[in-house]
Amino acid sequence: MDPKANGQLQHEWGWLIAIYLFLGGVGGGAYVIAAINSILGKSPESVTVGLWIGFPALLIGTIFLILDLGTPSKAVLAAMKPGSSWIARGTIIISLFMVFSLIHLVLHHFTTTPDSTRNMVGVFGIIFAIGTMAYTGILLSASKGIPFWRTGVVPVVFVISALVTGHFTVILGMIFFFGGAEGLVAGLTGVMAKEAAILVVLEVLAIFFYLHASYKTPDAAESASRILKRTSFVVGYFVIGLAIPLILSLTLLYGMAGDAAQTVKAIAAVAAVLGLIGGLLLRQSVLVVGTMPTLNIGGFEFRRIARPKDPKAGIGTLPPQ
Repeated sequence: MDPKANGQLQHEWGWLIAIYLFLGGVGGGAYVIAAINSILGKSPESVTVGLWIGFPALLIGTIFLILDLGTPSKAVLAAMKPGSSWIARGTIIISLFMVFSLIHLVLHHFTTTPDSTRNMVGVFGIIFAIGTMAYTGILLSASKGIPFWRTGVVPVVFVISALVTGHFTVILGMIFFFGGAEGLVAGLTGVMAKEAAILVVLEVLAIFFYLHASYKTPDAAESASRILKRTSFVVGYFVIGLAIPLILSLTLLYGMAGDAAQTVKAIAAVAAVLGLIGGLLLRQSVLVVGTMPTLNIGGFEFRRIARPKDPKAGIGTLPPQ
């Protein structure tokens, strides 16, 4: 441990990385929704919106990652050593996804390419989009020094959350760009509401399983307990980001038949915005609490603490239990 760090075992990732992970999930999730609907020939509005979200969201998210690096020139080294580095593998996966999503966008909007060709590009795009969504969790799970991240459940949680946030982003785009289109209200109270409800339920199950598994792991139990004490996680993520969007989605699905279009669009928009807020808070909370575990090394406990105003010798160590 560096004595100059005053007991800090590591620096925590902050909002820039959380936003990068969030936008990566939004881009991948929105593209998957669009590509699947394109292949199935359903909801052309969602296809248009989703394709326009996929590539730009990843591009903007990459900018936040570069800002966090501090030295943009370091980004050039990101793809080095893919055989031993998940960062390098993730860089390649994300780059390929951006290429296929951009090609798909161009083919869909600016050419008369046959559906079979677009669908083939869409299949490859879906594969690398899922890889992109999973990578944001794999990168964390590959961090051996962080018990709360070191589990295969993290990529699953991030993939499902990415699909949820991507889906809600598509809904917002549909309302904003196709608010007056015929059949939009039917889509919001039908297939889009049903998909939203199913995805949110899956995310609830995934996050409960993740926290339960963490409690069963001695080194991760402290982080699991800490995250449940965070208001931003319990209220911001669970209540505002999951529970309310689920209730509103079920309301759209089962209780909005014959209601005014403006009411339907308003409820769908509120559900989407709250769901997006929840997705961002999930990533920020997982990042913050994961970087503050108590580590047991050689019978001693090392706890990450905030930098004190007056450094004291031996700070950051606790006697053995």
